[in-house]
Amino acid sequence: MEKQEPAVDAAGWKSAVLDLFGGGWTFVRTGPRNDDDWRRDVRAVMALKTDDPRRWLSLDYAPEVGENRSGTGSPFMPWSPEQLDASLHPVNSGPATQLLVALKGEHYQAASIPDFESHRTSLFESAARIVSRFGPGASFFTNASDAQGNPDADLLNPDTQWECLSVYTTDCGLVAVSDTEVGVFWAFWED
Repeated sequence: MEKQEPAVDAAGWKSAVLDLFGGGWTFVRTGPRNDDDWRRDVRAVMALKTDDPRRWLSLDYAPEVGENRSGTGSPFMPWSPEQLDASLHPVNSGPATQLLVALKGEHYQAASIPDFESHRTSLFESAARIVSRFGPGASFFTNASDAQGNPDADLLNPDTQWECLSVYTTDCGLVAVSDTEVGVFWAFWED
């Protein structure tokens, strides 16, 4: 029997989001599915043109720069759906959960999280809560090139390149897609 992830509520979401994304240069935002093409909905979330349909916590801790590099006021470039498709690779829920944890670490490596082994269980519980919001039929995508052609890639400490989608030097993230919502979970690095 497949293990069911616990349902998440607003308080559990907030706790999980702050646990994984509450420090550092991060971005967490969700939006509704309004289009048959989920990439258009993700694009709207990245462009800050939509709000969380549940009114739950969102974060935008992108590094501050002295100019509006995207031209939209968003940390992300205004990519077309086709450009997003070329940069995002499908992953299964296990690697998606790993990546949510890894995004907390410097250069998107769980190994760089201070005292990681003693926090491992609670970090993975937070990641599972976040993933559970999107339900068992959700799809997940990342810009980590280790996942290109490998939806089961080990993304806890990826030795990879990233298809940068933001205005910063480096970025890595996860997109979650359900029938009703999309989520964008990102971390940035700026030299």
